[in-house]
Amino acid sequence: MIGSPMKTGIVAAMGLALLVGQGCSMKWLQSDGETGAGSAQKGGQERGLSGFSQNPSEERLGKGGDIVSLSPSGMSARQRAEITKEEKAAIEAGLLDVFFGYDQWNLSDAGMEALNGDAQWLKDHPGAVMKIEGHCDERGTADYNIVLGDKRAKAARSYLVESGVAPKQVAIVSYGKARPFCTDSNESCYQQNRRGHVLLKMKK
Repeated sequence: MIGSPMKTGIVAAMGLALLVGQGCSMKWLQSDGETGAGSAQKGGQERGLSGFSQNPSEERLGKGGDIVSLSPSGMSARQRAEITKEEKAAIEAGLLDVFFGYDQWNLSDAGMEALNGDAQWLKDHPGAVMKIEGHCDERGTADYNIVLGDKRAKAARSYLVESGVAPKQVAIVSYGKARPFCTDSNESCYQQNRRGHVLLKMKK
């Protein structure tokens, strides 16, 4: 019985720590769910990104059809080789990327011109599948840029489909700002990163 008070004290301390720990984690989850999603929604409305789910990653996975690793280091050598192969195929086919203005997802005249060429090639090659990756520059939150990248990829896909390309020939995915083409913090670099990057896969 001598050890009982000590055991009781330990159990009480552990219980208190558990309650506090749960309280903190609950508060963190609640805060993340409310302020995180709320601010993303608010920012979206202020900046024209309404109409998307409050969970950008859910939107990306649900709509894009691809579950992707946002970290380049998370890719296996095989995945990197596959992407390089698909990029090379797109270049050899003469397909062009689409570039966007700051915080924009609407297509420019140059972007539509590039997609006109892409659309014609895809219509001439019905067995090919193009993947459009939505990319952004480094400014803004990761969540915001995932949604913005998704809107850029969707804008390009919609234009291709409206131009007569079969919907099954165009897949999209958004990487936001996670996979920049250029890593310098200047406008020249930002312009390179604001793009719909195209990859090409030929059906065997």
